[in-house]
Amino acid sequence: MSDSTGGASSGGGDRPVLAGPPSGMDAEDRELLRIATDVLVRRYRTGVHEVAAALRLADGSVVTGLHVEASAGRASVCAESAALSAAVVAGLPVVSVVGVLRRPGGTMHLIEPCGVCAELLGDHAPDARVWVAVGDGFGPVGVAELLPFRRRRSGRAAAGAVPSPSGTRPSGTSPSGPSTFGSATPEV
Repeated sequence: MSDSTGGASSGGGDRPVLAGPPSGMDAEDRELLRIATDVLVRRYRTGVHEVAAALRLADGSVVTGLHVEASAGRASVCAESAALSAAVVAGLPVVSVVGVLRRPGGTMHLIEPCGVCAELLGDHAPDARVWVAVGDGFGPVGVAELLPFRRRRSGRAAAGAVPSPSGTRPSGTSPSGPSTFGSATPEV
């Protein structure tokens, strides 16, 4: 995790305002940030489309998703889930994930996946890195760090819908090395 404050500015609220690409973000992830931001600029509607996500696949291609709010909240679709579905259809591993939130006042923020999306990413993109807010800045974490104590059904990882680019990881590790939260949760 990076503790860099580059790319963040003060602006109140509960998360740092995105004032350009975070320092330490490589060119490929800056492209994901630009693509997700462009989707959100084009499609933003207060309370309906407030989050966009861009995922880089192992072949370098990018898929996107847009938050689609429903009047019955349970029927709403998160941007990360929509983009992950496109990755599953493509049949390629996810390498990196960037999500962007737009507030009604127009400020943009990097946003981490919700718990449901973190579960889906853990099942279908366990080796991906995800950009998240870290204090007053931003940094990448491995998907395993989003929900370090998540429960897994037996055989789920081996039977994932999208192949892992690096094969099976040793227990308790993320793409960036050992989890900062300890060992992985045993399978149930």
